Amino acid sequence: MIATAIAAPLTVVLAFLLTAGHSDEPEPAPSDGVLPAVTVPAPPKPDAATEAACVKVFAKLPVQLGQLAPRRTDTDSSFVAAWGEPAVVVRCGVAKPAVFGTAEAAQLVEVNSVLWQPDPQRDRTVYTTVDRSVYIDVTVLAGADQPLPLLAPAVSELPARCTASDAAGNPGAKLPICSADR
Repeated sequence: MIATAIAAPLTVVLAFLLTAGHSDEPEPAPSDGVLPAVTVPAPPKPDAATEAACVKVFAKLPVQLGQLAPRRTDTDSSFVAAWGEPAVVVRCGVAKPAVFGTAEAAQLVEVNSVLWQPDPQRDRTVYTTVDRSVYIDVTVLAGADQPLPLLAPAVSELPARCTASDAAGNPGAKLPICSADR
């Protein structure tokens, strides 16, 4: 009985040690830490002014977005960037946000002197600049850390063309990029 009392636990421990790290499922391929490309719709083909503005912004985008590593995008546009998993995506030269200027629109958000129009969707929010010479959108999954403070310096390469009151449609100077009826 003493031999059995010692042998049984010893057998269990040896079996555990011999099978540790093995399973019936295939092991994933070794990872080099690089995330796969994310598929993102390309913004419209830019005109010369939009292209020049986007070049200025993209030249100043951070390589790493806070703790998020850069990520390749599966698009034919030079004006799309992504970081992390789930991906935070920036696109330059996009169309005016559909919610801009509507009664249902969320309030404008000002982050480091850049005005953004949030468009909350089911599982993400798309923030679009409304006070610069081009529209730039940032897609963030619901519950993810807010990247706008890290992106504002790059967007600020383009001068502001209106204030929050102009963009919201209040009386005063209305420049085309800020007006809801652009």
